[in-house]
Formats: sequence, C-alpha cells, structure tokens
Amino acid sequence: MRKILAAVLVFGMAVGALAGRDILILGTTDRITQLAFANSYDHFTWHILRHTTKALVGLEPGTNKVIPAVAESWEISEDAMVYTFHIRPGLTFWDGTPCDANAVKWALERTIRLNGPEGGVFLIADPIDRIEVVDDLTVRIYLKYPDRTFLIRMTDSVIPALIYAKAPEDKFCETGQDYVGLGPYRIVEYVPDERVVLEAVDTYFGKKAKTKRIVWAMYSDAAALRAAIEAGDIDVAFRTLNPIDLVDLQKNPDLQVIAGPSASIRYILFNVTQPPVDNVFVRQAIAYAVDRDAICELVFSNLNKPIYTMVPKGMPPAGASIDVFPKRNLDKAKELLRLAGYSEENKLKLNLWYTPKHYGTTEADVAAVLKQSIEDTGMVEITIQSLEWGAYTERMSQGGFDMFLLGWYPDYLEASNFLDPWLTGAPEGLGTYFNHHPNYPAYKRIMEVALSTVDDERAAKLYQAIQILSAYDVPWIPLWANLQQAYVVAKKEVKGLVLDLTMELHLDLLYIED
Repeated sequence: MRKILAAVLVFGMAVGALAGRDILILGTTDRITQLAFANSYDHFTWHILRHTTKALVGLEPGTNKVIPAVAESWEISEDAMVYTFHIRPGLTFWDGTPCDANAVKWALERTIRLNGPEGGVFLIADPIDRIEVVDDLTVRIYLKYPDRTFLIRMTDSVIPALIYAKAPEDKFCETGQDYVGLGPYRIVEYVPDERVVLEAVDTYFGKKAKTKRIVWAMYSDAAALRAAIEAGDIDVAFRTLNPIDLVDLQKNPDLQVIAGPSASIRYILFNVTQPPVDNVFVRQAIAYAVDRDAICELVFSNLNKPIYTMVPKGMPPAGASIDVFPKRNLDKAKELLRLAGYSEENKLKLNLWYTPKHYGTTEADVAAVLKQSIEDTGMVEITIQSLEWGAYTERMSQGGFDMFLLGWYPDYLEASNFLDPWLTGAPEGLGTYFNHHPNYPAYKRIMEVALSTVDDERAAKLYQAIQILSAYDVPWIPLWANLQQAYVVAKKEVKGLVLDLTMELHLDLLYIED
C-alpha cells in the first residue's frame, strides 16, 4: 500500500505541485462497484458520486434538514402530487455547460430510462409520473400518488436523484470521468480496488472544498486499515475497523476516535410462511430468548448498542421511533414454546443463517451467541448455516430461509424506510414473505395512509402502530444499532469531521490544521 500511496503523490505532482495540507489521504475497506447513477446501490460508490454532483435538494450536514441545492426553492401542491422546483440562476457544470430545467429533466429521465439491474433507480422512478419543463429555470414533477417521502428521495442522499450532464445516452457511466457534475469535487483517477482520487473544482455553487485533493486508499481488511492509520500512512480511517481495534486506538495519543450517530441496524428476519417459524408463538418465543446485551458485549466490546425497534431514534418524523420488543425473559420464552407444542423432550429444531463476509468478520461470533441464548431455553436446537452473499441473497428472495441475519442502512432518512421494505414494499425479495401473512392487508393500508399524509404527527403515530403490531406478529427481531461502522479514526490535526445520521464523511469540510 505504501507503493500505491507513493503513486498517488507522484500523480498529484504531475498535475501541479501541492503543499502537504492540500492533500488528505483517507483509508477504507469499502469498494466501488460501478460509478453509475443508474447501476449502483452501495454506500461507498454513492459516497463518491454524491461528492461529484448534486441533486435538486440536499441535507444539511449535522442536522439532516432538507436544504436548497440545485433548486433554490420549491413548492408542493396541496394534494402533494405536484412538486415545482426553481433552479438557481447562472448554475453551470464543471465544463461551463449551463444547468437549467432542461438539463435537470434530461439527467433524471436518463437515469430512470437506463434503470440498471444493480441500481436503486426505483427509489425515484416508482413515485414519478412525468417531468415537465415550465421555463428555463423551472421544472415540475408530477407524482403517480402522494408520497410524504418524495422530497427526501430527491436529495443527494439518493444517487439516482443526482443531476449531471454529458453522460452516454444508452450506457452506464463507469470511470467517473464520463460525465460532468455540479459538486465540490471531480474524479481525476480511479484504480479499482486500489484508490480513487478527487480534486476540488472552482465551479461549485456552495462553499468551496477546504482541501484541494482527496485520496481514498482501499485496504484489504480491517487489520491493514488499522496498521495504516497507526503508521501515519493515512490521515483518516473510515469503514470499517474491528471493535477491538477501535478500543485499542482510543488509547493512542496521536489519534482521535470519534463515534458518530448511526442509522444502520442489524436484526433477525423470519420467513413467516416457512415451518416451524410460521407459528407466531415460535417467533415470539425467540424474541424473548435472544440476548442483545451478550452480543454487544462479547462480540462488539459494547461499541454497538441493543435496539428494541426497527426505527432508529431521531429518525423523522419526530416521535416515530418507539421501543416495542421485549427484553430477555427466558420464562416467557419457555411458556410460548410450550404453547407452540414444544418441550425439553420435544425440542424445536431451527436453522440460523448468516453470511460470513458481507457484514465483516464478526458474523460467526454473532450467530454463536444467538444460538447459545436461544438454546438456553432448553427447548430449542439451533443449526447454524452460512452462505456467501450472492447465494445468500438469492436464497433469501426465493424464500429458502426460516430464520436469518440481515442488516440495513436506509435508502433515505425517514421512518417508513425501516418498516415498509420487509412488510409491504418487497417482502418476498427481502425474505419475509409477509405479503402472505393474514395481517398483511392491515399493514399495507396503514402504510398507505401514513405515506399519503403531510402531517408529521399523524404519520409518526401510524408508524408507531406498525411497530406495535410487528412486536406481536414478529416478522423480525431488531438486535443492535450498528454504531461500529459510524466510527472515524483520524490524526489529531484533521478538522471538519461532521458526523450525522447519514453516516457520511463530508469530504468538502475536511482539512488539516497546521
């Protein structure tokens, strides 16, 4: 990796001498999939793309408040079916191409038209009926149905909502240099699995980036990432260090270890059509038997914290999150297992599925702790099974799991995005098959009413109702908040580390203080 970093610095010198404070080197174990707005759907690729261009609206760092971006203002019709956006006058892409209403329409329609199989285009395509140019600086978007989440879907947190120009008409972008953007940075070099280099641009309409050049160096694993930050090879380490490494690095006087808020959660899912977990008493019993505290202590050194609902605290609308799942109670678990027809002599036999690499190196340990905590009832035998991620997602969507581990980072910051996908949005694709549950119509109706209201308080109450119902039907068991991925380790002189629920490192705010 030292050779790679040397190559990066030589590259920088080739395009102009830069002082040390003009370059920041960041390290990660993440990877880019494809630098395409219409065919990518992962955290790190989206992180890179959103720093190169902007959407109609944005999220204010630190507060997650929706703020103007490409659009300086907007109006929403009374029926929440029509959104009118007013484009900033004089806005241009990197190469001087004007960004007007026609450019906005072209970018959004191109993304929707290409709709790659590995992309998240549905996040904007599903609610949009049509896009209309009203005049040079006004674009109007008509929806198929009212959706309270539409505005937040049009922020730069959702990559298909980004505005760009001069991309190929009929093929996906790949290199990061086959489009022009509106953001604080542009990609000047990308070497897959090694590094991506971003350079600040002068055309950005917002506050100029504080550091001229950002280099992301990609490391093979958490051990290599830790070694790099300890050796001083990188200025910042982010996503993902092992829990024990974070604990150790907190003792290093030359480093700052900062815990940001996290919207990432981990949980157990059930296929509610798959015996024996098609029995609600079985699912309820497991909910009482799991030991969240043991997982957080034994596997994550208490860096992660137990959760008792799927909706993280602080997720809009205000008051939407409510703890509904019980704390551990083995006596109650045994009582429910007996109601389901099981005993110490006639034990419930269950599989617990996990995937060994996608969520890091700790999954096998998590599965072992869960197995022990559930078998503590004396009435259950757990068989632990695993599959690599590709096979795991395929089997999950085919309904082949009874009980399995999964994780979630939201597509957008709104409570419904922690409820809808497994219940009413994509229950077969995400493995719960809840659309076959007798209570599915009730959940679907509550969700439809919640999404169609602009009243935050009413929506929050409806989201609470869904959470309360889920604690009875138990299609899932929330386990822990994935705070570990929100930790940033940096040299003491690195400033501008603003951490919020987006779990985003805001590159344009980072700088080295002399």
